[in-house]
Amino acid sequence: MKKTTIKDIAQAAGVSIATVSYILNDVKNQSISNETRVKVLKIAQQLKYVPNRTARSLKVKKSGLIGILVFKDDQQSFGSNLKYAKTISKIEQQCSALGYHVIYMQIDDTEPSYKVIMERNLDGVFLINVDQERFATITPYFGFGIPVFVVDSYIEDSLFHKIMPDVEAGFQRSRDLLNEAPQFLIMDRYNNNQWSDVIKRASGLPEERIHIYEHCQGMESFLAKFDGQPGIVLNEFIANEASKVHPNLIAWCTCHCPEILGQDTERVTFDLSRYDSFVGVMNSFIDDVEYEHEEKFLKLPVSS
Repeated sequence: MKKTTIKDIAQAAGVSIATVSYILNDVKNQSISNETRVKVLKIAQQLKYVPNRTARSLKVKKSGLIGILVFKDDQQSFGSNLKYAKTISKIEQQCSALGYHVIYMQIDDTEPSYKVIMERNLDGVFLINVDQERFATITPYFGFGIPVFVVDSYIEDSLFHKIMPDVEAGFQRSRDLLNEAPQFLIMDRYNNNQWSDVIKRASGLPEERIHIYEHCQGMESFLAKFDGQPGIVLNEFIANEASKVHPNLIAWCTCHCPEILGQDTERVTFDLSRYDSFVGVMNSFIDDVEYEHEEKFLKLPVSS
């Protein structure tokens, strides 16, 4: 098979060879639009472009830095500030075990600042709770070949790995615990609408039986329609509040904090330890420019 060259990428993208070279080598002093940068990087990935191994080896683990970027909820809810605390801790723990240092940053929707990204040469990046629009805005700041994994986000691009709880298995486990089909679903609000739609479809419930949490009053009004009927609540912090007025529910511990629930609350938990292997996959991309991992959906299995 003929090896892809920057000339091939330039022809496919409709830009000059110099422009491709500037983008792939992350040259900072050139005025190149984000749209062109994203287009060239995608084509390079699609054509399976492999940089010169000698040149690439100069960049491998050059910084020893992994970025964890958490996009704050548009609307704060119960547990918003703790929502990803254990996930971040687990990623940091495994990165440290592999010899990396972690740069952690929260990104506010009102005043997003990517300065810390531009000032660092990151070896890999975890983006948590990112929407499609801001994903497209931020990815041009990462150099070519930098592995990007998104958490709780459904990005319509097969080039990036997506980490998410196994919702199909979660709903099956919930049905087993209830011994019947759930009649309603209360969901945490995610920045990524596509991810919310994936959960809704997996539930099999009609839209009128699904509630996106915004505040307690709205949730209680919704629950009043299902007096005594069984249902599911995503996010144990929200479930803790819901159980005060509606005990017949299953709490999904998407924040990995089952200890906050009452003893009588049934729960579904997801295996946080699987992040050991996810970080390992990212490490393989960093270590070997020719490494490939075909499975783009990395799921946290149900653990109980």
